[in-house]
Amino acid sequence: MTTRALLLLAALSVAAQPATPPAWTAGAKVAPATVGATPNSAAFGNRIYFAGQPSQADLAEYAKLGVKTIVNLRMPAETASLGFDEAAAVKAAGMNYVSVPFGPVMPPDGDLAKIYAELNKAGDGKVLLHCASSNRAGMVWAVYRGTQHALPAEAAIAEGKAAGLKAAALEKLAREKLAGKP
Repeated sequence: MTTRALLLLAALSVAAQPATPPAWTAGAKVAPATVGATPNSAAFGNRIYFAGQPSQADLAEYAKLGVKTIVNLRMPAETASLGFDEAAAVKAAGMNYVSVPFGPVMPPDGDLAKIYAELNKAGDGKVLLHCASSNRAGMVWAVYRGTQHALPAEAAIAEGKAAGLKAAALEKLAREKLAGKP
């Protein structure tokens, strides 16, 4: 199968996802969560964490909390000056590392499908979704909850804001995606 065909299938699967939230979301809310010195850390119940860039020591703290997967939304140029190899640190702590880099834009549907697939695994193991400040993580969370769990747009945006969405431009992108615009 060609790359183009795979991307089309991924995009279609994003649109075709059932809007029934999984059991682990029942009654969960996004609330602040302190994990080491990680900036802007929050959690959705006890399954999904959102944050700005964690340090190497903080990644080990997430592992102690039972996080099984780290999803990094930062661009390679952003992580070049971290002072450590995040992928290697995550693997050394016994977690899975997934990089889906994007800047101040809505990721393509294929990339969203990849992120959603990781978030959907939260019933089997906790997930940390992070970027530099948790702004992009909050945007992705809002779109995920609205499109995948049929949360009304305002409630999805509120959860996104609680997860770190602060930039008006990213909120606008999330609202457009929730309204069905490409």
